[in-house]
Amino acid sequence: MNSVVNHYEKYNECERLSTNSARKIEFIISSRILDNYITKNDRILDVAAGTGIYSFHYAEKGHDVFAMDLTPKHIQIIRDKLHSSIKDLNIQTEVNNAIDLNIVKEEEFDTVLCFGPIYHLVEAHDRRKCIDECLRVLKKGGILAIAYINKHYILPHLLSSSNRLPLTDSMIHKVIDEGVIRDGDSDCFWTDAFFTTPDDMEDFLKNFNVEIIDHVATDGLSPLLRNTIDEMEEAEYQKWIEYQLKTCREKSILGSSNHGLVVCKKK
Repeated sequence: MNSVVNHYEKYNECERLSTNSARKIEFIISSRILDNYITKNDRILDVAAGTGIYSFHYAEKGHDVFAMDLTPKHIQIIRDKLHSSIKDLNIQTEVNNAIDLNIVKEEEFDTVLCFGPIYHLVEAHDRRKCIDECLRVLKKGGILAIAYINKHYILPHLLSSSNRLPLTDSMIHKVIDEGVIRDGDSDCFWTDAFFTTPDDMEDFLKNFNVEIIDHVATDGLSPLLRNTIDEMEEAEYQKWIEYQLKTCREKSILGSSNHGLVVCKKK
């Protein structure tokens, strides 16, 4: 995982979900969906918190949050934000790997947010271990929310980039057939990464003691329409959000969305 940490130590994760209207869609839709399932007194574990956008969102709503991340820079940013905040927020922080949550007791949390690990766990056994660990620390009947990146979005996204790599047979094979790219490969356009599909994600989760209770597209094609969305006036932007919420469970949109979110209940 060193390549992933090295990538995020240099990357401005703070801006990923907040710099412009198009990027904010993923956070807005994800949080609106989760608000249907996270109840007032839930204790929340954010296993790959990044710089804390979801951790702060739920802490400000009164939740007790434990924010973890593999990247030390991210945890330091969260700590700095907490230090400078005028609000008394209950956020515990720790640098930690999502495939080993041994610093947490069994069934300690009501909700576990697994936003990020699946993106970068290129080995199947590590993905299984990550979900096993999330479920170990989750109470029976608790909510596990898992985000993933849809492989069918990736190549259109790459073609829309102004500084894109040339499209090759190897790139198509890695994204569509293998679902994996690795740092150091000549045609690697990110860092170690795993891409999947909505159907494959649901099939994967059949291996665990969970019930899928919701499955949504959290940004649809918004990133590809970023220029148009960023130019919208506020009233039209709110209509776009309403559209996203109304259609996020539509299979054709879920199948082409950049990010997907599966909400599960531990049996």
